[in-house]
Amino acid sequence: MIQSYVLLGTLGIHSIEDMKEKKITVTFTLLSGIFGLFLHLLFPQQSIFEMMLGMVSGGFILLAAGLGRGKIGIGDGLMFMLTGMYLGFSQNVLLMFLSFSLAGVWELILVCTGRRPKDGRIPLAPFLFLGYFIMIIG
Repeated sequence: MIQSYVLLGTLGIHSIEDMKEKKITVTFTLLSGIFGLFLHLLFPQQSIFEMMLGMVSGGFILLAAGLGRGKIGIGDGLMFMLTGMYLGFSQNVLLMFLSFSLAGVWELILVCTGRRPKDGRIPLAPFLFLGYFIMIIG
């Protein structure tokens, strides 16, 4: 349970950073990952194999960030690798689905109301946070 709160807190901090600065602090992501490994040693909730598979699913987002010419940020890929470590493969894929769906609905609202940002980019971290929050309460 403590892992859920640590991850939710990390995503909350990244959400604020992403909305204000359009970037996330990689050092904070790394520290959260190290803390997550420590928590896994104390309170294992899944196998190390499941953790690694979860990180691989996040790695695909990181690969898309590298190939996508700025459509998805590298920080977004790193956040999904972090969530994959905490959640494992299947829960991380669910989080990806929720996050991208929520972001898509928000983008549609912005387009329909004529309020889409000039650069066309919206921060993803708030939708990751909201998606994970929905998973926790659901």
